[in-house]
Amino acid sequence: MSKIYLVSGQIGSGKTTYSKLLEENTGAIRFSPDEWMLKLYPHQISNEEFDYYFFKCCEIAWSVAKKLIKKDLDIILDFGFWTKTGRGNYIDKIKKMGLEYKLFYIYCPEETIRERIKKRNEHKPDDCFYISDESFNYFSPGFEPPAQDETFELIDNS
Repeated sequence: MSKIYLVSGQIGSGKTTYSKLLEENTGAIRFSPDEWMLKLYPHQISNEEFDYYFFKCCEIAWSVAKKLIKKDLDIILDFGFWTKTGRGNYIDKIKKMGLEYKLFYIYCPEETIRERIKKRNEHKPDDCFYISDESFNYFSPGFEPPAQDETFELIDNS
């Protein structure tokens, strides 16, 4: 039976780095909408457009993931899962399929995140977006860390 790993965390907290490590350690297949977006939409996406393209990529990734789940493969969803509602929607889908899931919350203090983003922007890897202070400030308030009534494993990435 497939297991689904959900990776939640703030911009720049280390979600994708952790997801790649999880992929290496478990053999699960990783889906990262950011990586898809960078290939599909190489132009700079405005802050206002970002969610539209991001969630389209999530929908496509989930449709492919469901096919792999039928083949009994484990899946990593590096979707960020920024809201309790968003996490709940995917957890409900997974439970309806009769599958196990594990939610990881990648915690990192904002000051550390800002320092890491600044360094990453200076030597931006091909699989990462350039994140300006303006973009961070635009998106950051929308992040809801998992609540105590959610089952998750905390990964402290301070």
